[in-house]
Amino acid sequence: MSRELACPACGEAHDLTGQRRDEGIHITCGTCGTCGSSWRRDTRRACATCGGDQLHERAQPLTQYSRGTQLSITGWHQVLLCASCDALMLGRSSQGKPIPPGYRPAATTPRGPDGDSGGGTEILPRVTGHGSIR
Repeated sequence: MSRELACPACGEAHDLTGQRRDEGIHITCGTCGTCGSSWRRDTRRACATCGGDQLHERAQPLTQYSRGTQLSITGWHQVLLCASCDALMLGRSSQGKPIPPGYRPAATTPRGPDGDSGGGTEILPRVTGHGSIR
């Protein structure tokens, strides 16, 4: 899971270098590093949306169109699902149903308060008041 790193002193996010040491990885800022701006990288896994630490790995298919409109599974990769933010998808995968190839987990893609990641992607079908799916 990728996490945005930024210098706590100046906010620089691009001119950073890391060095592995016995006690962990130390990050140095190239912009203000001459002043001694170095810190230990936090390696805890946390949800990008809520910051929770109850994350579960699940398999997600890698797909491509092999013949015109025929969609084929070409491989699998592991994605992290947050127990609270991705609860519906986690429940779906616990029932043995695959995670849709286009699904972007809230554990790795921050979502707004309305559940949208900014791309306007509808994650799961919505159930209307009469029990029908739209």
